[in-house]
Amino acid sequence: MAYFPMFVQLKKKKCLVIGGGKIALRKIEVLKDFEADITVIAPEMITQIRQIDQICRIFRTFMEKDFNEADFVIAATDDQKINHEISQICRRKKIPVNAVDQKEDCSFIFPSYVKEGEVVAAFSSGGQSPLITQYLKEKIKPDLNKELGQLAQILGSLRKIAKSCIATEQERKAFYKELLQIGLEDIDSLEEQRINEIIQKYISE
Repeated sequence: MAYFPMFVQLKKKKCLVIGGGKIALRKIEVLKDFEADITVIAPEMITQIRQIDQICRIFRTFMEKDFNEADFVIAATDDQKINHEISQICRRKKIPVNAVDQKEDCSFIFPSYVKEGEVVAAFSSGGQSPLITQYLKEKIKPDLNKELGQLAQILGSLRKIAKSCIATEQERKAFYKELLQIGLEDIDSLEEQRINEIIQKYISE
């Protein structure tokens, strides 16, 4: 079964991670990359989790009341039965849940991804082959570089002025395309004066 690739804003969303080992650590690191509000519950936690800044740590076994305010849950214990139990609680409460390496207990999965600034490319094999998704991730890494992330930020910052100054959608598309081509060749050349010159060209046409 293929999964629909829906990108979701996680910033400040309340994420409950149940588990304190290496499995949980991997998920926490991903969620931190997208600025989720993370609470970890486990009787014991590895040193790396104890040292992560700006997460809440609760040293005990989970209780059903812990799920009440969660926007989504990660079941990351090393016990499949416990992960299944967590999944069942989430399904009753209609909370999205990921049970690590237990596809049948997941309502969403974590893709392999590459992230530069606001640009994210993600890959999924529907849980069939992590090797394939890792292969795709490595293939795109050289192209999705720091400069491309910076270029996306520049183009995004110009959307408001382009909409107000350039009359048609077709002309705006051509404007963005020209900036993209210049930026791909040499991002340092996209200085304010150069951008203003290009804007003026599309205003006059």
